[in-house]
Amino acid sequence: MHIYDKKVSDIHMSQRYSKGAQGNLFYFLKKMIPIIDPNFLFITGDITDSMKGTTIGTVEEDWKMYRKIMESTGVANKNNGTFLWDLRGNHDCFLVPEWNSPYNYFKDYSRVKTRGYAFNYETSYGTYSFVGLDGCPLYSTTNPFFGIIDEVSMDMYTNFMDKAKANLNNKHNFVLLHYPETTLKFGQSSSGKHWEDYTKDISLLLSGHFHNLGGSHSYAYHHDYLELEIIDFKFHGRYRIVSVDNDVVSFNDFDLPLPKNPYNFRTNNVDNLINNPPEVFDQPIPPIVHITSPKNSRFILKRPEPIKESLDSNYIRVLVFSEESPLDLVLSLFIDNKVQNVEFKYVGDRKLDKRSLPKVNIYSRKENENDFFTTTTNKDNTVIFNTPPLWIAKWNSSMFDDNQSHELKVVVQDSRNLRGENTIKFRLDGKSDSLDVSFRGKLILKSVFIKTLPIIFGIVYIIYELMILLPRLYAVKYIIPEHDNLPYLPNIYISDIISNQTQSFQSTFFSKHFILPFIEAFTYNGIFYPLQILMICLLVLPAKIGEVTRSSDNISKIGGEFLYGLYGSGQWASIADQYGINLVFFILITFVDTLIIVFSNNKQNRNHIITLIVLLFMFFIQISGSFAISYVCGGIMSLFFSPFPTWNCLYCWFLIFLIILRRFRSNEKPITPEMSAIKV
Repeated sequence: MHIYDKKVSDIHMSQRYSKGAQGNLFYFLKKMIPIIDPNFLFITGDITDSMKGTTIGTVEEDWKMYRKIMESTGVANKNNGTFLWDLRGNHDCFLVPEWNSPYNYFKDYSRVKTRGYAFNYETSYGTYSFVGLDGCPLYSTTNPFFGIIDEVSMDMYTNFMDKAKANLNNKHNFVLLHYPETTLKFGQSSSGKHWEDYTKDISLLLSGHFHNLGGSHSYAYHHDYLELEIIDFKFHGRYRIVSVDNDVVSFNDFDLPLPKNPYNFRTNNVDNLINNPPEVFDQPIPPIVHITSPKNSRFILKRPEPIKESLDSNYIRVLVFSEESPLDLVLSLFIDNKVQNVEFKYVGDRKLDKRSLPKVNIYSRKENENDFFTTTTNKDNTVIFNTPPLWIAKWNSSMFDDNQSHELKVVVQDSRNLRGENTIKFRLDGKSDSLDVSFRGKLILKSVFIKTLPIIFGIVYIIYELMILLPRLYAVKYIIPEHDNLPYLPNIYISDIISNQTQSFQSTFFSKHFILPFIEAFTYNGIFYPLQILMICLLVLPAKIGEVTRSSDNISKIGGEFLYGLYGSGQWASIADQYGINLVFFILITFVDTLIIVFSNNKQNRNHIITLIVLLFMFFIQISGSFAISYVCGGIMSLFFSPFPTWNCLYCWFLIFLIILRRFRSNEKPITPEMSAIKV
């Protein structure tokens, strides 16, 4: 056994939470780490929630809480300070205008304190490389969802990977990110190197960020490597064990063994958790089982592994982490749901051989210097690790060499009758099995949102433009030249006025009900021109101007959010968030409201009282939502300087209410006698 580590992501510590979050973290570090005792612990971002009430922005008290938990559990300085490796997530940089900002509490309270990290785990039998990349935009919107690996981070990455590739003894490279690849924009290094130049050298890419958006498991094969996203630790208590056994990589995801997730710790105060832990801390923990051999056929890496040697081995190898002594554990093996007559033997008390002590060589970063890397070779980075709790069982693997997939399960029971188990698939022909991940889970990791969102927005935008321009062109050519006194706003019916020019559309059901209403609506200058101008403004002007960040020495808090990026303090930030945000607004407000205007304007479609109630409800939701989002993400200023969605929403509803009032004044026959007071 060479190495095993643990990973969590998306803790979202906040004084708002008494369930999960910081309670989960303290339980994990206090109870689980001493049992599993991994070589390393990786936290890949969203350490804090960065929300206080309705206010968005990093909160120093949350970071102090994080630091206090690290220190009280001893992980901050464990293994000479080489145990814990943390990264920022998007929540950790909410309203952080630049790295040196006083609001960037990561640089003050985290363990790493730098934008990313890189280190080698060096042993006499091989070197294993780890690199963590900070994907937080240095200048971004209030609450960025998408990330960027900029030139500075790419320099770190490419320099480190070049060193790893030059090392003939390097076995595996692990890349850790908060953002999945699909949400990242990759720049190039100062030497012109790109992300794709190194993807074939990645063994695993470990990410977070999506919580349970992709279901309980989100894994995907990219062209050159396997990406493993993990759902949030905040409410689900999910953690991951990754091991390298004889250079074969294995991993398993587990949930905290709490009575319920999220568990209510009944306090959001860390001091209370530390000084008076809840009774759940006294409950026993079942065995944690992690099979390392044979290789799980669901997760065959693109980067070469000695899989054949693993499959040809005469031994099943299992890590069992337990509070109990190995003498109190009973292991059982099942293959294809049939119990196997094998005997497990504990070898975790043996020294494997007289190899040299492993070293953790850290490539440290100095933020304000051009010389990006200095290699730390301090003898303090020599670390003595405990022998892994390894069990082995001899088996006859040839019985299952039938070019078929088989299921292998190891069940462990301790003296308290607590059980733990782990199940994998294996096949001896070396082929891979399906990932067994939901379509949704694969889709979100393979969609490359950073590229597809602009395309989707462009398609929706073009459809909308065609929807208003084609009817307008017909009106300009055939209707407007024939009428000098058409009303500007839809406060007067024009269907009868223009009936001669639209007579051809009365002949079929489709044209009468789905084409004619658009022609009638966009014949009004007061409908077409304002909406078209707002659409043009969305392409060339800021969708919102306001307080997009907090002030610092070099950055003003005032900025403009354009469709294709952010501008403020004399600099552009090319981020994809605005495409996603504006796409949602475009569909839920602009598109929906325009359709309401079109079909409510047609006098043949009379509204029922229920329709009016629904419209009033939609008005309240859209207006309050637009104002709330503009205010939270841009302050008071953005309420007045927010063409999209606020101005757009207000004008659409102005037109809708004009049409409703016009119908109240109409002399048409009411729908029912009871509705005579409301002539719509």
